[in-house]
Amino acid sequence: MVRVLFMIAMLLAASGAAIAEGMPKGFVYLSDVDATIVQDMRYAGGGNFTGAPVPGYEAGECVLAEPAARALARVQKRYAAEGKTLIIFDCYRPARAVRAFMAWTKSGKAETDMRYHPRVRRDQLVAQGYIAARSGHSSGGSVDLSFGERDGFGRVVEAEMGGIFDLFDRRSHTASGEVGATARANRRKLVEAMAREGFANYAREWWHFRFSKEPFGGRVFDFPVTAR
Repeated sequence: MVRVLFMIAMLLAASGAAIAEGMPKGFVYLSDVDATIVQDMRYAGGGNFTGAPVPGYEAGECVLAEPAARALARVQKRYAAEGKTLIIFDCYRPARAVRAFMAWTKSGKAETDMRYHPRVRRDQLVAQGYIAARSGHSSGGSVDLSFGERDGFGRVVEAEMGGIFDLFDRRSHTASGEVGATARANRRKLVEAMAREGFANYAREWWHFRFSKEPFGGRVFDFPVTAR
């Protein structure tokens, strides 16, 4: 009898662990809300500043708190009317990914990188405010994105933004004077379109937006991003 009760307790514990790892109520897959939004989830693969898939990103899916996802779909509707589309780089970010970013800044050679941080050494990225120990993404109400349109071959081409996503440099400041007129205009267009639906831009990163009415603001989640 004791053995049976022990086995039942173990099963319940395992079940509880599985639930804890699952997506909490109130979060959704963006593709279930609007499948037309292009997702280019950089941290699920090697095409990011760390050069490798980031812990916590087990699938290239955008997960968000539902109100933020629905607001993003409204932004997409406006862009679609112009023949354009949003391009998503990152959404909900597990806390373990944030910890991995912090560890990355302390590993490897303390050097610059021509693509992602050409003027700031890796070991100075935290001190200069480009990488932080806590991220608003972990509450499910922030998103990193751009916009673009399809070419004659159906490929999505990003608009000229004056620099790539996750370029840790002053050129990435939304109002930077170091980028051209076209990029400045595109950044303004993105900020205005997002603001109409309640998203506020982070002035140091033209791609980063926080939904003002996010339901889990201030909370930190660590469930993994998995396939639908």
